[in-house]
Amino acid sequence: MHVIVNDADLPPLLTAPLAVLYKHSPICPTSGFAYEEMLAFRRLRQVPVYVVDVIKHRPLSRALAERLGVVHASPQAIILRAGVPAWHRSHFDIVADALTRAIDHLAEGVEAERPCQGDSAEPAGRTARRNAEGETPVSRRNALEK
Repeated sequence: MHVIVNDADLPPLLTAPLAVLYKHSPICPTSGFAYEEMLAFRRLRQVPVYVVDVIKHRPLSRALAERLGVVHASPQAIILRAGVPAWHRSHFDIVADALTRAIDHLAEGVEAERPCQGDSAEPAGRTARRNAEGETPVSRRNALEK
């Protein structure tokens, strides 16, 4: 994992075709769990992961939230596609398998229906059909994560 400590460390994160930004708090037990999931994800996929320590580098973490348009949380994982948020999760929703599925869909060129919501990583048309049939993005996500 690549550690981000200042603005000079951001270009590789923001220019990579696919990358993960992980916001970590070294004093939070939930962050410890999420960190283990990030390590498991790294064993599954060779996508660059960039880590910000939200305690040591709070201003940078807040600036990233504003710049990316994703409300700050910690722990938090944000998948960026060419510098644009395509998926995010926080706390106990940071799971290696979910990250892997999202990366696989995004790597195939599949657009997320709601780029910053993380509800789906499938084409909007398919989701719209499912919604018309009574399935919501959240119920679809829950089904995928089982």
